[in-house]
Formats: sequence, structure tokens, C-alpha cells
Amino acid sequence: MEVIPRVEQEDIRAGIEKLISDGIAEPGKVGITGTSYGGYSSWWALTHFPTELVAAAAPVCGMTDLVVDYESTRPDLRPYSEEMIGGSPSEIPQKYFERSPINFIADIEGGLLIVQGGRDPNVTPENVKVVRDALDKAGKAYEVLKFDDEGHGISKPKNQKVLYLELLAFFDRAFA
Repeated sequence: MEVIPRVEQEDIRAGIEKLISDGIAEPGKVGITGTSYGGYSSWWALTHFPTELVAAAAPVCGMTDLVVDYESTRPDLRPYSEEMIGGSPSEIPQKYFERSPINFIADIEGGLLIVQGGRDPNVTPENVKVVRDALDKAGKAYEVLKFDDEGHGISKPKNQKVLYLELLAFFDRAFA
């Protein structure tokens, strides 16, 4: 059964719109962060939603190019990608293209902080290199917070302290 990632992303959009319409959040002052698939959702929001809805994103170990992710991640995770998207990149390249935030880098208008574990076996350093190259080529501003001693996620207390303080500072700058 194919799962369409965009459905979840539209749920996030609807939630943000509801928070704004209820006066809980301010347009242009909403940020998003998440780890792994939450990191993917952060990338998606930043590349697909207007800044009135998402003014800044801090994806943590989030996939950007699903083809690179498929090819460079642990082999045991590939069937999960195939189930989620409906096949492999060679079988359905258009779906991988449409669902890869890297292909919409030019649409980024908000702030971006990329958070990554240097030893991530799932969202590998190749993922980060490819997206940084695309951001540089598109002339998009971004920041990077890399933890060389972390894998898929930031789990060490000393690193979490740095992460949370930097997230706070990043979102403060983004909303200033």
C-alpha cells in the first residue's frame, strides 16, 4: 500500500493555519523542527509553504533528496522507502522527484538551520552535501549545526543542551 507523504504535510499546513486563525500563532512567526521524518516535514514545509505559515525551519537529520537517501541509507531501510512511496527510484522516478524537498530549494524564503549527526547511517553525510550544494547554487542562506559524535538524531545530553539553545537563538533571529 502506497502512503502519500503529502497528506501528512497538508495536515501540518492545516494545523498551522488553524493556530493562526485562532490567534494562537502569528503569521510570519511560525517555525518548524523535527527529527528524521519530522526533519523531512520541516524541509517540506520550508520548500512548499509561504513564510506567512512557516517563516523558519530547523530540520534535524531530515531527508531532502529521496533518491540520494534511498541509495546511501542503510540497505535494510530501502523497503520502507519503497512501501512509503510505492516503489524504488528506478521504478517511479517522478514520485521520488515530486516528494524530494531538494527539488524545491529555489522556493525557500524563510530561515534555515540544518542540524545533522556526523555519523548518521540513515540520513548520511552525502544527503547533507547534496543539499548544501543545491542551496549554495540557488544562493539560499542557511546555517548548519553538526554534531560529529551523533548518529540519526541528537541524543547525548551535552549535545541536546547545545541544540536546544541554538534552536532558541535561531528562531529568535528568524522572527526578529
